[in-house]
Amino acid sequence: MNRKRLLLIVVVAAAAVAATAFSTGWFRRDTELRGSGTVEARDVRVGSKIGGRIEKVLVREGDRVQAGQVLITFDDKELQAALEQSRATAQKARRGYRPEEIEEARAAAAGARAEYEQRKNGYRQEDIAAAQADLDRAKADEIRSHLDFDRYESLAKKDLVSKQQRDTAEANWKMALAQQETAQHKLDELRRGYRPEEIASAEARYRQAQATLEKLERGNRREDVDLAKAALAYDEARFRERQVLAPADSIVEVLDIRPGDLVGPNTPIATLLEEDQIYVRIYIPETEISRIHIGQKAEVHVDPFPNRVFEGEVEQINQQAEFLPRNVQTREERVHQVFGVKVRIKDTSGKVLAGMAADVKLKAAS
Repeated sequence: MNRKRLLLIVVVAAAAVAATAFSTGWFRRDTELRGSGTVEARDVRVGSKIGGRIEKVLVREGDRVQAGQVLITFDDKELQAALEQSRATAQKARRGYRPEEIEEARAAAAGARAEYEQRKNGYRQEDIAAAQADLDRAKADEIRSHLDFDRYESLAKKDLVSKQQRDTAEANWKMALAQQETAQHKLDELRRGYRPEEIASAEARYRQAQATLEKLERGNRREDVDLAKAALAYDEARFRERQVLAPADSIVEVLDIRPGDLVGPNTPIATLLEEDQIYVRIYIPETEISRIHIGQKAEVHVDPFPNRVFEGEVEQINQQAEFLPRNVQTREERVHQVFGVKVRIKDTSGKVLAGMAADVKLKAAS
C-alpha cells in the first residue's frame, strides 16, 4: 500500500515538473528565446550654442512635440542687428562701390596730385613777383613812416608837437618796419621753395588718394567678397540659435527654465525622449547567441498591457560577453556568460513608456 502511494506521488510530481518545464519553454529552445528587461528611451538634451536671455518657453514637461517645433526662444535683438549689418556688408561687397563714391575718390586724387606737383615744382614766378612787390611797398612805407617819426621827434624836442603825436609817429614807423620784415620773410620763403618733408608729405597723400581711387575702380577683391559671405553665414547660423527646436518627435521630459533666465552658451536646457526610439535590453546566454541576428523579429509584452503584443526588432547585439547583471531575471543560471541584445519596440500608439517592465520573445533564427 505504501509503495503504491509513493509511486503515485512520484508520478504527480513528475507531471508537475513536466508541465512547468513546458510552460516555461524549457522544451522549446529550438523555436523560441525569451528575455526580460526594462523599457528605455533614447533621450536628447537640447540647448543653444550662443545662449542668452530666455524670452519665451512654449512647452511644458510631458508635452508631445514634433520635429522642428519651437520649444524656447531667446532675446534676439543683438543677433538681428549683427545679421543686418553682415547682410549690408555682403551686399556692398558683391555689388562694388557706387559711381558717386568713385567720382569722389577721383576728385580727391586729382586734388592730391595738384598739391604734390605744386610742392615739387615750387612757387610760381607770379607768386614771387607779387611777394617782391609787397616787400617794395613795405619798404616804402617804412621809409615814409621813419621820416615822419624823425620829424615829430625833432618837433617834440622843441615842444612844437605834443608827446602823444610823437608816440603815434613812432608806433606807425615800428608797424611799418614789422610789415617790411614780414614781407621779406615771405619773399625769402617763396624763393627757397618747399621743404623736402613737405614735398614728401604731399607725395604720400597723392599716392594714397590714387590707390584708393584704383581700389574703388577695380571693385572688391574676390577674397573680400568671400570673407563678407563667410561673415554673413556665421551671423545667420548664430541667428538660428535664437530658437531651440525639437530634433525629432519626442516627449519633453525635463524643462526647468522660465522667461528671463540667463543661459550660458552650449548649456543643455531641456531633455527630450524620442517617441520612436524606445527599446528594451535583454540578455541571451552565450550558448544561444548564434541564434540571434540583427533585424530579427520579436514580440514584446509590457506589464500595464498584459494582453497586448507589441512588435519588436533586434537592433544591436553586444560584441563582448559579460556576466548577467544582478537586476535582470532569466531562466538561465546567473553564472553563465551572456550577450546584451537591444530590441527596438515599434509602438505608434505611444503607450509603451520608459521604465515599464517588459518580456521579450524572440523567434530563433533557423
